[in-house]
Amino acid sequence: MDFSVGSVHWQEKQGQDIQKEIDENGVANFEEFFRQRLERWREIEVNIAITGDSGTGKSSFMNRIRGLKDDDEGAAEVSVIESTVSEPTPFEHPTNPNIKYWDLPGIGTPNYPDLETYCTKLKELKMPLEEYHAFLIFTAHRFSENDLKLAEKIKSIGKRFFFVRTKIDVNVQSEMEEKRLFNEDAMLKEIRRNCSENLGNLLQNEQDIFLISNRSRDLEKWDFKRLTLAIINTLETIQQETLTLSLDKVLTRLSPDLFRKKVEVLKGRIWMVAAASAVAAFVPVPGLSLAVDAKLILGELSFYRTQLGIPDKSTKEYKALPFSVQEKIGKVSLTTVAQLGGFLARYSAEAALEDVMRYVPILGLTIASGMSFVATCCALRKLLNYVEEVALLVIKEAAEKAGKEID
Repeated sequence: MDFSVGSVHWQEKQGQDIQKEIDENGVANFEEFFRQRLERWREIEVNIAITGDSGTGKSSFMNRIRGLKDDDEGAAEVSVIESTVSEPTPFEHPTNPNIKYWDLPGIGTPNYPDLETYCTKLKELKMPLEEYHAFLIFTAHRFSENDLKLAEKIKSIGKRFFFVRTKIDVNVQSEMEEKRLFNEDAMLKEIRRNCSENLGNLLQNEQDIFLISNRSRDLEKWDFKRLTLAIINTLETIQQETLTLSLDKVLTRLSPDLFRKKVEVLKGRIWMVAAASAVAAFVPVPGLSLAVDAKLILGELSFYRTQLGIPDKSTKEYKALPFSVQEKIGKVSLTTVAQLGGFLARYSAEAALEDVMRYVPILGLTIASGMSFVATCCALRKLLNYVEEVALLVIKEAAEKAGKEID
């Protein structure tokens, strides 16, 4: 039986970062350390720069990536002809203000006539290029000479950039109307080829060009979801965690890869929850000899349900689900210590030391080999697996309902 706790790759990255943190600063209180570490993702800054000429869809993109409609509070203003910003303008994520998407001025405007002036003024405004964690360079046609110069500069300071070709929906619609034998794949391949020639040595792979539409109904098409995942994966570990756990329900459901990324990050928290619970040494759960922090574990289970988009019983989405799916949701909706005790009892005697002993260097033998730690790891892994399965059923039902409405 496999009791490995989450993705080894993500676990190792997390473990290495935490071990370094402990080595540098020491830990006086393991319980408090891990509780704070579990919430740290909410406090980490992520700054994503969006640049390109006006009218390329930057504002619409910043709204979609933040899960907003264009007329929602906090949305970036969208007009037929987008205005050119005079200085870097941040747009905060609606549920995490530490994530900001920055609308940057374009090079070649009166205030920023060339790259040198551009860099100098950004420094004067206290937001130099070095402050951003990734850059998205937008165009609706061809990338300009100034776009290429900016990309070279970004590359020289060791930052990651992405080339984004917008308004693909407009191209598809136009070609469909004008050609009897329309081939979308051939059209997209031609756009990539033209962009590749335009970008020259700055491009290593044509797949590094992202073709997107910013219309809400088109987010599942083309490269919007692939671009979202690419932005996440280019960040440092803790920033990946921050951006991933801040994805709204729509983006979480947008693609299997984004969904799996969130599950991977949630699995990476399991050993820290188990460690905090084991160190706390709260009173034993009724019917068990294990001492765990039931409130912490139940809170983490609730976090799984929210993160993976399982609807609350009071919502219209839940009430519209088949009874069989509602029943499954009920099974992952433990809310009391007694319910948790019944679940933990199944794993209190499981031998899974070989899978959790990798945490001995961080936690010490006493914690990492303790039955409370082992049982909690196993139980949370099983609970997350169940939540994942139910969430996929909910997504399937939503997709089928949307398909019927289209028909």
